[in-house]
Amino acid sequence: VSYTSGSQRVLPDAIFCTLSPVEPSLLTDQLRTNDNEVTERADDHLIIGTQYLYLFFRLHQVLVRRLNIAKDISSRVCKNTELRRHIDRLTFEGDPNEGTIRYEAFLSLVYSLVETGTGLNEEPEGAKFEDRVRYLLGNDSYELATMDKLISHILKHLQHMANDETLQNMVEIYRRHKLAGSFKPSAFREEAALMSEGENMYAFQICNVPKLDQKILYFEYLGCIAEDIEDDEDTERDDNKRGLDDVAMGEAEQTSKRPRRGA
Repeated sequence: VSYTSGSQRVLPDAIFCTLSPVEPSLLTDQLRTNDNEVTERADDHLIIGTQYLYLFFRLHQVLVRRLNIAKDISSRVCKNTELRRHIDRLTFEGDPNEGTIRYEAFLSLVYSLVETGTGLNEEPEGAKFEDRVRYLLGNDSYELATMDKLISHILKHLQHMANDETLQNMVEIYRRHKLAGSFKPSAFREEAALMSEGENMYAFQICNVPKLDQKILYFEYLGCIAEDIEDDEDTERDDNKRGLDDVAMGEAEQTSKRPRRGA
């Protein structure tokens, strides 16, 4: 994988999930065949996941916000003569690319955090990171000082996601429906309910913004969707029981109306 700071190798176990072939499922095919519901836009993506996936998306949102802050500060600090006295000099004065160079230097610090896993358990290294950011972007970068803590939380959360069997089942369901060429919400939810193991689930829908290279993520808290399947089974059993009771009562009435012999 090529970064701005250089090239790094990725362990095979880190990408095994995306390289392994999608296992076919007769259940998926059957549910999709019986479901006529489709998404409003053909290029929308659906996935149902556990709380781990929801928290990961929240952490990712914070990460993107802080990267945008760093990019904005990198551009502004080059134009402020007062701030330039208190930050490291990376290039010659008046360089039009100084903002880009400063931002790429910040990204190098972030990449180093990802590579070393530096975070909550190493306070001295965290203090060094805060100093480096301040020397690079000035005092206005105080929101970025805890980026090492954020990276640590994200890395640990990714480990939890990798060890969550329920979430891995949801990923496999997503991959099967994606391979089929479209997402059918009702079939997706019913299959996810069967594999949710009673956990609280969240639904996510990723939509492309027309004419823009942007995406919007919608999410909804579903709760325990396994109960939906149980409720449907209970309703079916109740209907069958009522049907049997009606048949038994009908037979009893017919028996009572038959004339008795010798009467």
